[in-house]
Amino acid sequence: MNDRVEPKPDQPGFWESYQPGFRFSREPLGTAAFFRDVEEHRYRLEPHIPAIADFARWQGKDVLEVGCGVATDGIRFARAGANYTGIDESATAVALARRRFQLENLQGRILRASATNLPFHAANFDLVWCHGVLHHIDDAVSVVRECSRVLREGGQVIFMVYHRHSFNYYIGIMTIRRLLAAALFVPGVAAVASGLTGEPIEVFEGHRQLLRLHGIRYLLNRDLFVANNTDGPGNSLSRMYTRAEITDLLERNGFQHSETRVRYLNARIFPLARSLERTPLGRKVATIVGWHLYAFAEKRAPA
Repeated sequence: MNDRVEPKPDQPGFWESYQPGFRFSREPLGTAAFFRDVEEHRYRLEPHIPAIADFARWQGKDVLEVGCGVATDGIRFARAGANYTGIDESATAVALARRRFQLENLQGRILRASATNLPFHAANFDLVWCHGVLHHIDDAVSVVRECSRVLREGGQVIFMVYHRHSFNYYIGIMTIRRLLAAALFVPGVAAVASGLTGEPIEVFEGHRQLLRLHGIRYLLNRDLFVANNTDGPGNSLSRMYTRAEITDLLERNGFQHSETRVRYLNARIFPLARSLERTPLGRKVATIVGWHLYAFAEKRAPA
């Protein structure tokens, strides 16, 4: 598990070769040092997650994570005493998540399965945690209905989806990233952009390949451009939701008492703004135009 594979634009199996965290450690995949690096980076970058998840609240409860990745959040639930189950469609993610639990000698079920067809009986869980996954799935309705089905009456779901009314969408992606991508037609710009933003040059080379493949359409087609500028070149789908849209999706498909919160400005391509994110003002701004839109809801009781 020490081989590192770089994702390529429009490569099948994007999530096999690119899992959240892969870019944030140079340690061999599957080692204790690798997992330590990934965990440290995640909660330094997104310090709001522990408060949102409230890991300790779920001690002794049955928790399902839909799209567990390498189990960075999953291990926190297990450490807090939850009865943890994680599913992911990526074989790479499943293998790494299982390895993580083995290294810490913690109990947990990690299964390879689809979010649109969960392999569990009805009313099995107290919490479904789905962080950064729903917006990558075309059939979002089936995912929400499946999450409702496997929850016990009164059980809770927490989704994190990308927020349309955000600084990152309007300024980061559709303005700055589009300008940087257009500039990649000029030789040498990839290295300059990498130096200015701190992002790996491989990311900008991936965008250059997409420009060659799609031409000007890459810059003008919103869905294509957004997909490749959220989780990296090669990602095929990223949707964004407003507060009203995610609330409507949940309440039409088995949930009630919806609440939304916005967090994480995600201004990483702006060197000065990175410092702003860690200030009280930056955190306040993030609750209005942040990139991460959290939706909390309770399973609706049968009519």
